[in-house]
Amino acid sequence: MNKKDAFKKIRKNSTAISIACVICIFLSILTRTLCIRGNTEYSFLFVFVSVVASVISGRILGIAAEFLYETTYKNLKNRGIKEEKSWFVFPAAFAVFLLSYLPCFLAFYPGIAAYDSYVQIHQIFENSFNDHHPLFHTLMIKAALFVGEKMFQSLNAGIALYVIVQCILLAAVFAYGIYLLHKKGMKTYSFAAMIFIAIYPFNAFMAISVTKDIPFSAFFLLNVLLLIRIVTKGNLKKKIPAAVLLFVSTIMCVLFRNNGKFAIIPLLFALLVSVIAITVFVGNRKEEKKDLVEIKKNMTAVICIVSIGVFAGLISLSIASKALSAQQGDKREMLSVPIQQIARTYVYHKDELDEESKALINEFILYDGADDYNPSISDPVKSKTNTWVAVNKKKEFVKTYLKLFKKYPGDYINAFLALNAGFIDVGDESHAHINESKGQKGLGYVQTKWSETLYERGFFEDSKLPALKRTYGTFANDNAYLKIPVIKYLFMPGIFLWICAALTIYSIKRKNICAVAPLSLIAGYYATMFFGPCVQLRYVYPVMICVPFLLPMIFKEIQNDNGQE
Repeated sequence: MNKKDAFKKIRKNSTAISIACVICIFLSILTRTLCIRGNTEYSFLFVFVSVVASVISGRILGIAAEFLYETTYKNLKNRGIKEEKSWFVFPAAFAVFLLSYLPCFLAFYPGIAAYDSYVQIHQIFENSFNDHHPLFHTLMIKAALFVGEKMFQSLNAGIALYVIVQCILLAAVFAYGIYLLHKKGMKTYSFAAMIFIAIYPFNAFMAISVTKDIPFSAFFLLNVLLLIRIVTKGNLKKKIPAAVLLFVSTIMCVLFRNNGKFAIIPLLFALLVSVIAITVFVGNRKEEKKDLVEIKKNMTAVICIVSIGVFAGLISLSIASKALSAQQGDKREMLSVPIQQIARTYVYHKDELDEESKALINEFILYDGADDYNPSISDPVKSKTNTWVAVNKKKEFVKTYLKLFKKYPGDYINAFLALNAGFIDVGDESHAHINESKGQKGLGYVQTKWSETLYERGFFEDSKLPALKRTYGTFANDNAYLKIPVIKYLFMPGIFLWICAALTIYSIKRKNICAVAPLSLIAGYYATMFFGPCVQLRYVYPVMICVPFLLPMIFKEIQNDNGQE
């Protein structure tokens, strides 16, 4: 193939990545302009210039990415590596991952009890439970504290025990993913992925953090791996162990994240549509038709398994809630975006609003809480929100919400973009500072600060490697990753959305129907994040850890599955 033909091929294959890059750059321009100029009004000329700039630069980036893929990744995978027995890969990778967590665990011993852990520990001590945080995760912490106190007469030992169990869970799922890659003949890629996962600093920080998001992340990744494993063509009978594991991991996704069930809805919908499409579709060749029928059977099985898993998870939650007499959590978390939109509109247009709208807003957001509006996080306003209005005055609330949207659509769009800037804009750095408080360390993108209430209850930080803790602290507390040129984008939350977007478009272009399952699950999870309170590492972490395993699947490395475990 001459250079001209080679370039034509690269240009043709780069279409999918180019489209994702164009959308990414366009939304980045909107969010970046919003951050610089405040309440930006998007004029026709501004949008037109932004689109042109996005198309040109996105196309260039797409071609560059495809060229890089053609010259590096394809060469790597075509080295003629023979498929070998993989029984040793799981224990080897498992050991590597556990060892990679050990220094961080010793440095922050007994673990990082930050985020919302203090609230759940308070519930345990008071024996008064609230389902705002997943009850099963709270019970997991309670069991660890009970064992630590009974066996070692130490609450700290309980925290350490929880962290050890969590590290084992996360390492086991990672190791299973590496095993699947190796088993499909990707020896070089699986080794590279193992090393990357082991040295990626966020993995160690998250593994030792006492937060619901990490068990959920492990089960979410397991779900993605199992969807790849089951949906691909191959005899379903030989995939029974994977099917059982998918059932269990689906239940766990529901139990360890309150919005886990919502993330699964798009998966079920996408699979149902795919099954209907395959039923209608008739292949030109018998062999092609046979493969599609096999995939259809596997997708149908996944729909049944996941649906029953969600149902079982919801029943388990109901039983646990009644057994613990748990109070129902406030639903204001789900109103994060509307709260931000209404607050922003009120702040910028207070003097223009009619009295009826003002009255409802002041009843919904108490104590002039709208004045505390922070574009990056809903918590300041949310804490002063009276959700009774949204629940019991639903008709009036919706009417006012839609009336303001009709009059000030730009403010609504801006509020949404500003709140999710970290997810959307690859270069956005607001995610690293939204929780920072003046004079306090440990509230950056990685949170390591313990609540004072934990010290009062008898917990304490007991680092076994203080010098190493200070080194880790530089990375975590000072957001040091932002100072590393180019490499910093491996840590920025925005990059992961656009990797998934590029993979989705690429899959559609290549008619890779097997990619529907994992990508629709990730899309569903993103939808829950977009309507969440802010951008945080622990929120985007489930997607972060899926990317190394998604890449080879999308590029058809593990499409032809023989169904053997």
